[in-house]
Amino acid sequence: MARGLSKGFVGIITGASTGIGKAMALQLAKDHKAKLAINARSEVDLEAVAFDIRKAGGEAVTISGDISDESVRGKLVETCKSSFGEIDMLVNNAGFAKPGLMQNLSPGDWRHVFDVNVFAPVELTYALLPDFLSRKQGTIVNIASVAGKLAFPGSVCYASSKFALTGFSEGMAAELGPKGIDVITVCPGLVRTEFFRKNNNSKDITAMAEQGTLEGWVIKHMLSISSEEAADSIIKACERGGCQEIVLTGAGKVIERLTGVCPPAAWWLSRFVPADRGPKPKSTVKT
Repeated sequence: MARGLSKGFVGIITGASTGIGKAMALQLAKDHKAKLAINARSEVDLEAVAFDIRKAGGEAVTISGDISDESVRGKLVETCKSSFGEIDMLVNNAGFAKPGLMQNLSPGDWRHVFDVNVFAPVELTYALLPDFLSRKQGTIVNIASVAGKLAFPGSVCYASSKFALTGFSEGMAAELGPKGIDVITVCPGLVRTEFFRKNNNSKDITAMAEQGTLEGWVIKHMLSISSEEAADSIIKACERGGCQEIVLTGAGKVIERLTGVCPPAAWWLSRFVPADRGPKPKSTVKT
C-alpha cells in the first residue's frame, strides 16, 4: 500500500461498535471498499456494524471481547490475516475511563484504564510492526484526546493514560515516519458518542447536546462534533499520508494551543472544571 489509503486495503479497528470507530468503519467501507477486522466487547453490536460495512461495499469479520485481554488481541490479528491477508492499517480507537477524584480511585482502576488505553495499543502495534517495517509501509492511527494535552479535575486517571498514548504515538511518528510508516495521532475534544454513558460519567455530553436548552445548543453547535465529523477528519488525514497530529473541535484546538503557548494559564483555567464526574464510591469509613 502506498502512503495514503488504497482501494480494498485491510485494516483493524478496535472499539468499532459505536462512536468514532463505527463511523470510521462505515466510511472506509463506503469510500475505500476496506476489508476490516473489527473489535468491541458487544458481539451483537459488532455484528450489526459488520452488516452495515458489507452493505456499504466493504468486507468485515468480527472479534468480540475486551481488547485488554491478550487472547482477544491475538485472535483479532490472526483472524484479520487469515481472512484478508497482509494488514495495512491499525486503528487503536478503544477507550475506557474511570472518572472521579484521585482519592475515589484505586490502583486497580488505574491498571484497568492503562490496559485498555495504553498497553492494548502498544501490544497491537508490536504485533504488526515487523510486517510494516519489512514492507516499509503501513498506517497506525491512535485515538488519544485533548485530555492527553491538559488534564482536568476528575479525569486524572483517564488523562494520564491519554498523555501516555500521545507520547507513544508522537515518538513512533518520529522513529517510523522515515521508514515509510504513517502514524496519525488524533486528539479529539468533545465528540458526541456513547463514551460518556458507557463510562458512567455524570455529565453525558451526548445526551445534553440533544436537549432543547441553550446549554444543549452550545454543546452541539459550538463545543462538540459528531462521530461522523470526527471520522471524516481522521480519514482525510490518512488519505493525505505522512505522519500527522490532528486536534478535533474548535474548543479542543483552543485548549491545545493555550496549553502549548501558556501552560500556567491553561492549568489555572482547568481548576474551574467541575470535578464531581463519575459515580461516588461506597464509603469505607465505619460509622
